[in-house]
Parts: sequence; structure tokens; C-alpha cells
Amino acid sequence: MPIHVFQPVDPQEVDEGPFCFDGGKMLVTAANGDKVNATASSFGGVGYLWGKRVAIIYVRASRYTKEFLDASNEFSLSFLNRNEYRGALKYLEAVSGRDEDKIAGARLNVNYYEGIPFIDEADSVITCKVLYKQKYEEEGFVDRSIVDEVYKDGDYHYMYIGEIKKILVR
Repeated sequence: MPIHVFQPVDPQEVDEGPFCFDGGKMLVTAANGDKVNATASSFGGVGYLWGKRVAIIYVRASRYTKEFLDASNEFSLSFLNRNEYRGALKYLEAVSGRDEDKIAGARLNVNYYEGIPFIDEADSVITCKVLYKQKYEEEGFVDRSIVDEVYKDGDYHYMYIGEIKKILVR
């Protein structure tokens, strides 16, 4: 029987499976009444918790999309081809939905699956129902350098854990 030897790999070099969202950004999309907003994000992951398949996302307290997440307790994660939609992703990062319909401004379209909005141009979509949310607090950071590097302005992320309802693929 052959012995398989494991090789150590730098985590930054792993760019597939649950360690990578297609190498780029995903769009977190949620509704508040008849309005829809989205934000580009690269923070998140998938896993298994409380007997459910879950997606975990992180949204800063200052983001307009947070208001939509809190109003609906549902969201989608849309994964677009990062080369084809590079300009749209940059636009969504640069503009606030408080000031304009930034999805339309990025020339993207909203679609719905079971009432949850998503970006129609996506190659794949995960729809979720929020199970839990928690704000990061300064005293929780063991590695204090993260606070100095990422949260100098005190605009901490909220972690949302969403039960995966459906995965849509083209």
C-alpha cells in the first residue's frame, strides 16, 4: 500500500473550494420593502453549524446594505465573472446605495428566487435566511494588530450566519 505524503501549503495559495469565492468579490444583496441594495465583499465562508449548511458573511455597521439585511433577515450571495464584470464590481464598491440605485448604475439586474433578490448576471447564487448576527467588539480581538489595521475608524463588521436555502447555478 503506497504511503501518501502530505505537503504543507501556504493558505494564501489555496484558491479553490470553500477557501475562495472564485478568487474575487461576491455581491451581498438584500431587500428592504421594494428596494434592493448590494455590496461587494470578499469576507465570508461556508460551513456546517447547528445541523444546517450555512454561509457566513461580514458587513460593516456603516454599510447601507446592513439596514436591508436587518429589515429582511434574508440575503443572497451572487458570484459574477470577475473579468467580465470588473467595472461593475468596482462601481458597487465606490458608490453608496443611499445616494443612488447603484445596481442600476453598475448596469446589473435584480432577479428573485423565492422572494430573495439576487444579481441576475451571476454565474452562481446562494440564497440564505439569517439565523444569527453579532457585532465584532474590540475586546474580542486576541490579535490586536487587526484592530489597528482594519478598524482604526471603529467601523466594526457584523457577522451574519445564514442558513443556505438554495444554490442556483447556470
